[in-house]
Amino acid sequence: MFVCPECGLAQAQAGACPADGTPVVASDDPIVGTAVGAYRVARLLGVGGMGRVYKGVHPQIGSRVAIKVLSRECADRPELVDRFFSEARAVNLIRHESIVNVLDLSRLPDGRPFIIMEYLDGAPLNDIIAKAGPLPLGGLARLAAECLDALGAAHAKGIVHRDLKPDNIFVTPAGHPKVLDFGIAKLRPEMGGSYTQTGSLLGTPHYMSPEQAMGKPVDHRTDIYAMGVILFECATGQKPFNADSLFDLLRKHVDVTPPSPRALRPDMPPHLEQVILTALAKDPNQRFGSAGALAQALQASTAGLGPDAWLPISPATAHRMSAQRGSPSGAGQMMTPASWPPGWAPTAQQPMPPGQGMTPPPPGVSGAPGMMMMPPQHHSTATSGQVVPQPVGGGSKKGLWIGLGAVVVIGGIVAIAVAAGGGDEAASTTTTTASNASGSDLDKRLDQLDHAVDKLDHLGSDTAKAVGDQMQRAHDQLDHAHDQIAAATHTSTPPPPPPPPTNTPPPPPDDYKGGPLAVDGGFDASKFDVSAFYPTAEAEAKKIWPDAKLWRIDAEGVFPDGKANITLGENFSVLYRFVSPKHTEPPAGTPMGVKVDQKCVVYVNVDKDGVRSYLVEWDCKDEKLIRAPRCTAAQVWQKAIKLGAPGKNAVAEMGYRTDFDGNILWYFDIGDAFSQTIPDNC
Repeated sequence: MFVCPECGLAQAQAGACPADGTPVVASDDPIVGTAVGAYRVARLLGVGGMGRVYKGVHPQIGSRVAIKVLSRECADRPELVDRFFSEARAVNLIRHESIVNVLDLSRLPDGRPFIIMEYLDGAPLNDIIAKAGPLPLGGLARLAAECLDALGAAHAKGIVHRDLKPDNIFVTPAGHPKVLDFGIAKLRPEMGGSYTQTGSLLGTPHYMSPEQAMGKPVDHRTDIYAMGVILFECATGQKPFNADSLFDLLRKHVDVTPPSPRALRPDMPPHLEQVILTALAKDPNQRFGSAGALAQALQASTAGLGPDAWLPISPATAHRMSAQRGSPSGAGQMMTPASWPPGWAPTAQQPMPPGQGMTPPPPGVSGAPGMMMMPPQHHSTATSGQVVPQPVGGGSKKGLWIGLGAVVVIGGIVAIAVAAGGGDEAASTTTTTASNASGSDLDKRLDQLDHAVDKLDHLGSDTAKAVGDQMQRAHDQLDHAHDQIAAATHTSTPPPPPPPPTNTPPPPPDDYKGGPLAVDGGFDASKFDVSAFYPTAEAEAKKIWPDAKLWRIDAEGVFPDGKANITLGENFSVLYRFVSPKHTEPPAGTPMGVKVDQKCVVYVNVDKDGVRSYLVEWDCKDEKLIRAPRCTAAQVWQKAIKLGAPGKNAVAEMGYRTDFDGNILWYFDIGDAFSQTIPDNC
């Protein structure tokens, strides 16, 4: 069967839809192309833990809906059916503009329950975080306040969401949130729920309140805690708690003090940090007493932010927020606020402004009597992302041998580093030897180390991880040795005379302003091969910074053959970004906690006017560098088609980078029609 993805009209053969001319798509899903209630099912939108969500279209008036169908396995369990229908009951009771509206519910002929909901354009908040990174604080406060208004309306009806997370906050193109998935909402006893039931672990572990993690009774303050986790993640780009096991993650929610948000986001006003930490209080009695109190505190704590902090948060501004982090006036830029005392900047020793270590709550904060305003000590975590399953068995023997070989390489590097710059005495007595080592042996060993890193990149064994940690330490020692060698050489050896002037001297990298590049075989902006050009982009980056490493790739207008037509949109482009690790460190003497932008990024940008490269100032220290892609853009397209992407008359926006958990992924989007992350495992 072939089905039109726009109107849901089914036909027996491939071709164009007779109603609207859209190319039809083959489908073996028994629901697609059929009628559910008054709507035709046009295509699958997504798959969740309890079922599937489809796009439905009314045949006569063309209105769109989302149809959530419970899976056959879940439909056989009465408690899950009750939970599924509780979403419809809860939403119908609340009736708030920031909560997705439920229009109908019933059962399919085979007995599976379904809910018909309003169709939303936009993107879930977790997608925006993945694309934009830490969000503008003012825009975040405004978006959160609208969510809290919806939660307040739910709480007033005796309904607790219990599974609040960025996936369940959908952001419309206009930048307004819609709270989704009240499927495990807890209702008052008279509405079919109970506040006394214990022992059930429902929710998402990263956003669970301590009382949820312990299986204790919950109330509206559980949602306050989850909103605190969301605020922390949106403001800093990472979750407050991560662990290698579910047990450890839940234990941290119960026992471990959350990190200081301002240690991760120094431009955050002190009062905003206090608001987030109060929402994350272990004791529900120490949190805000209501969603409205938290919203009021957010408004008060962000009142002094500058205009750049109020960029609206929406799917359309996600890339703009990411790009502006490198701009001195960028909305996502981590800069010192004007509200800080003159000349003061946060450090690890003094993360709060003088005199603000212990303060009363900011105006509008309630429900947190006697709370301490000094941020807690920062705790590192085992991983930077989601719960990671423990490896089974002893791991790969190949990984072990590669690891042992890497240890030998590391040993050579460390030995040279110690001999060349391991201490003041070595630096003073072996200057000549050290400088020779830095010019030959150190570089040779560094190449060996990079080669070993490439081999270890895809291995997941404990041995590979341990060796990777040693490699990082070796890199640090090597950089330290380079610094000592440079200092010793500078003090003992006069600089060489400048070379004689020439007619066209090449500009030094620090002064590089960028310029147009010639493309072998000519340049066709309508058929630009994203993957084939990568080696050229990398070579250009290494001309500017020889140690340049890939950070991310972003491409728009990419067809299934892997070629981008960047003339389709006014601002379409393909952008290759590289980082120089040697130029990421701030100048000597910079206080800890102060973000300093260095010229550490090389952009190789392709647009309809041609190809050019240029240096960009950026805070590169925390960016995750990655290997060259293993999958071509065309291969990623084929993977997306297998996952349900329309394969005809469509172009994709593609991104190649890591997520916050360090996984290397392709981000694949076709407007509102399809969105998916795809591993780079070709």
